[in-house]
Amino acid sequence: MPAETSGPSPAYLALARLGRTDARLALSAADCSALEGPAAAWLARGVGEEYLIRALTAGLPDAIGSPVGFVRRRLRDKIPPGVAAVPAPEAPGTPPPRPMVECVECGAPGRVEALPDGLCRSCRTPAQDAVTEAVPAAATEAATGPPPGRGDVMAYVGTLRELLRLP
Repeated sequence: MPAETSGPSPAYLALARLGRTDARLALSAADCSALEGPAAAWLARGVGEEYLIRALTAGLPDAIGSPVGFVRRRLRDKIPPGVAAVPAPEAPGTPPPRPMVECVECGAPGRVEALPDGLCRSCRTPAQDAVTEAVPAAATEAATGPPPGRGDVMAYVGTLRELLRLP
C-alpha cells in the first residue's frame, strides 16, 4: 500500500478553488491532478495561490467548452517570469555606498564632492575655482541677508556665461 501524503498540495487546492471562484472553470479531481504539475511550477516561481487564481480567472470568455483545456493553456501561456532573489538588507549602521566618478577631462577617479562640475582640481582653471567657491558663499549670504538685487544676479549670470564659452 503506498504511503499517504499529508494532504493535497497548494497547487491542487488552488485549482480546486477555481470552480468556486468562477463556475466556468469547475475542474474535476482528475483534472486538478493532471494540472497540478504546471500549477506547482507557478508557485515555484514565487507567486501565491491567490495570484494564481486571479491570473487564471481574469478576462474569461462568456462560454468555455473545456475548462481543463482552457486552464491548461493559461497555465502554459501566462506563466510569470522567475522572481529574482531579493538581496539581503545591509546591517544597521552600515554607511551607504558612496559612488565614484571620473573627471571628464583627464579621467581621474574621485568622489562626487571632489569633482565639482565634473572636473578634478588639476583640470579646473582658477576662474572656475573662484566661481565654485563663491556659489556656496553666495547661497549662505542670500539665506542670512537681504535678497540680491537685479544687478547682482545679472553680474553673476554674466560671469557664468563667460565661463561657459568655448576657448
